Amino acid sequence: MSRYGSQRAEREPESSAVMISGIDMKGERFQEESNTINVSETGIAFYMQTSVWMDAHLELEVRSSPFLGPRSRVKAKVVRFGTPIGGKRLVAARFD
Repeated sequence: MSRYGSQRAEREPESSAVMISGIDMKGERFQEESNTINVSETGIAFYMQTSVWMDAHLELEVRSSPFLGPRSRVKAKVVRFGTPIGGKRLVAARFD
């Protein structure tokens, strides 16, 4: 939910390089490179190969995003998974 009301925040499609790090389902630290799918004022979506838990907290370094700016570091919480495609799964995360 958008912090400016009950309507969903508008997502902006984009493809920016993102470095994802956090703790995987085995409890081990991981780091993985991917690309953003879309970004909004409240969250971000991307595909990732590493399996993480719902509600996992991730650290993201987004490189050269038109929406977030050059080299942004953000923290986000996993809120939704999509169907796996080619060994990767869509992950939607809300900014902390």
